[in-house]
Amino acid sequence: MKIKLTDVVSDTYTNTAGYTLYAVLKSALAGGNQISLSFSGASAPSSSFLNSSFGNLIEEMGLDNFLSLVKPSEVTHTQANMLKHYIQGFRSGANA
Repeated sequence: MKIKLTDVVSDTYTNTAGYTLYAVLKSALAGGNQISLSFSGASAPSSSFLNSSFGNLIEEMGLDNFLSLVKPSEVTHTQANMLKHYIQGFRSGANA
């Protein structure tokens, strides 16, 4: 299932927008879907946004399960760096 981030939220820097994405992803995952999350046209996500979206899901389902089911796509170099840094924070045991 493909979800385009800009179809779900208008920004990628607030907790509110992050929680909106969290709710959409959680619903899609409950349906047993693997998700391709397109970052096309979106700005680089802030840690607040990621904490409220990815972070909540990772805490609920575990990092490995999250990574196997949610696949970022169409990411810029800056977006990729932010996502990589965030995930590394969870791997090292520290939330970003």
